[in-house]
Amino acid sequence: MTTPALAENVRGKGRHYRTPDDMLVPSVTNVIGILDKPALPRWAAKLVAERAMHLKHSLANMDDNEVVDTLKGAPWSRSKRASDRGTDIHAYLEARMNRLDPEELSDDAVPYKQAADDWFDAVGASFEDVQTEVTLFHPSYAGTTDLIGILNGNSCIVDFKTSKAIYDEAALQLSALAGCYTDAEGNSLPWRNPDGTLFEMPRLIVVRIGMDGWEEKEVADADFAMTAFFGLLEAWHWKHGKAYL
Repeated sequence: MTTPALAENVRGKGRHYRTPDDMLVPSVTNVIGILDKPALPRWAAKLVAERAMHLKHSLANMDDNEVVDTLKGAPWSRSKRASDRGTDIHAYLEARMNRLDPEELSDDAVPYKQAADDWFDAVGASFEDVQTEVTLFHPSYAGTTDLIGILNGNSCIVDFKTSKAIYDEAALQLSALAGCYTDAEGNSLPWRNPDGTLFEMPRLIVVRIGMDGWEEKEVADADFAMTAFFGLLEAWHWKHGKAYL
């Protein structure tokens, strides 16, 4: 995925946003990133092994440095292709939600087009007061959501995924965004009063767009997920602060 327009990377501390009063705060995904992901090393090792099997005849003709460079890049190559595909599908849905003509999809993204169209026809076309790629600010963090809007009279925050499944971290991400107070221009959000108080919890919806169709899940306990996110935020500050032994 591309870096959101208002985001910037801080060396050693990951993605941040600059608040309207010129303070840097960590992004939601940066904070969630401190969670341990034990499956990632196994996934990377599998990709390197698959690349080695696929290139087993070519590798014999390479010197040692070429072999190392070829194999170690396998996970990053797959990850970049997935990221580019996700960016294309997000842009496609953003255009459709704004009633614009989408740009032509890349070859990798074409197999996902039908699912994207099916979701839009079944659900997306019913949204009102649509805003896409909206950056939301809390005093201690910020993040960008794919879509906010009104569906059947309810405020909604929606995030699109092109992953193989909908993972639990999505609940943390969307609940953190629901905890934000304003948009980038300082405007109050549809689920908050002008004084910042929360008058309703928005619906928090994850939509997965895949080659096998689309699926949608809603966060069941946003308050609990928000509490968990703030625990991660404290841990993030510990990790990047001066609390080391």
